[in-house]
Amino acid sequence: MELEKPNILIVEDNKKLARLFQEALEEKFNTMIAHSISDARRHLKWAQGVLLDLQLPDGEGISLIEPSKAINPDCAILVVTAYGTVQKAIESIRLGASDFLEKPVDLDLLVEKFDQLIVSSLSSNDLVYSSESMDQLVQMAKKVAKTPFPVLINGETGSGKDVLAKYIHRLSGRKSFIALNCASIPSELADSILFGHIKGSFTGAHESRKGMVAVADGGTLFLDEIGDLPKDLQPKLLRFLDSGTFISLGSSKEEKSNVRIIAATNKDLKIMVSEGNFREDLYFRLATFPLELPPLRERIEDIEKLTEHHIKALEKILGHPVEIDKTAVKLLKAYHFPGNVRELFNILDRAAVLGRGKISSEEIKFLTLRPKIEKATGKDESDFWSESKAEAQRREKEMILEALAASGGNKAAAARSLKVSYKTLLNKMKRLGI
Repeated sequence: MELEKPNILIVEDNKKLARLFQEALEEKFNTMIAHSISDARRHLKWAQGVLLDLQLPDGEGISLIEPSKAINPDCAILVVTAYGTVQKAIESIRLGASDFLEKPVDLDLLVEKFDQLIVSSLSSNDLVYSSESMDQLVQMAKKVAKTPFPVLINGETGSGKDVLAKYIHRLSGRKSFIALNCASIPSELADSILFGHIKGSFTGAHESRKGMVAVADGGTLFLDEIGDLPKDLQPKLLRFLDSGTFISLGSSKEEKSNVRIIAATNKDLKIMVSEGNFREDLYFRLATFPLELPPLRERIEDIEKLTEHHIKALEKILGHPVEIDKTAVKLLKAYHFPGNVRELFNILDRAAVLGRGKISSEEIKFLTLRPKIEKATGKDESDFWSESKAEAQRREKEMILEALAASGGNKAAAARSLKVSYKTLLNKMKRLGI
């Protein structure tokens, strides 16, 4: 039985570029192309995700964000921006876009972003666990959820800090949940992005804009990677946490916002404080309620439940049933997962493609042993082709043929499943005579 794939609307006036995006996405998603705003508006009801160019022949693509969210609040909107229009991309985040990518677009990253965004929207945002350590954490999260106090979530990369933040927000009864990755915003725009600016406050400020703190009034503002917040902006955030008031860039008027701050980091803020890279008073203010998210290797009993949960979402992404055998699950439980839950989901995604919907121990062995081989040989972990030369050529050819067969001959999709660039795959195919 074939399951329905999620729908992605590609809004791009450059026909060649639009087709390139479509080829990259079509393995996992139903896609449709619109070359103008007027054309796109006719298809917003159909879309679960939108890939949005900001410069279109009949206006600015940013005008499609609010109607998209009005029709489907969970619509995943990924903005594509050219050099020099980052400010517009930031404005799109304020209006409800999920994230943005700069041109030239990395096609692998494009698919990965929509994978994460769509799977997140298809899931219930419930925490999935069965371990005692996670149960204790959830009980603490429930106690703090309905309070106005800030929360600081500590945890390794990929451990699920954003999922925990959304869980706390959902229990809080607050309105909107707005997320901002502090590591991805240009330092010169950080003040404007967080607290807004008035017209003329800096070069290019042609009109006044609200910041995230004002936009999230009555809701939750999730500040991911808080350790990367520019140091000169830290006193202003501290003042806001203490008083609930702020002053927009270029203004002298004090404003208020009833927003709850949840911050997250994979860095040790105590060490950053001791090194003078993070304000001690801000750390203590954020850490009113610290929550420590344990790495996946310390909660092995959660792996099977997380696997079952992700496979259900994965079936909707791939458009067909996915099965995993018991031996494969045992192998997953024996793996140390340096990339945590994100790595688990990544392995399941790749194994499902390579196994054509049937995840066996062979796929799991290959995908979990490869990092050890790379480490032992001293080769780059991002290099897929890391085995001995004679064996590697045989294995390369075998894996490429398997990936091509699983993707129906779609080279872009095969490259993504192998975690190599499209250009690398073409070069390998030429060298191996495929």
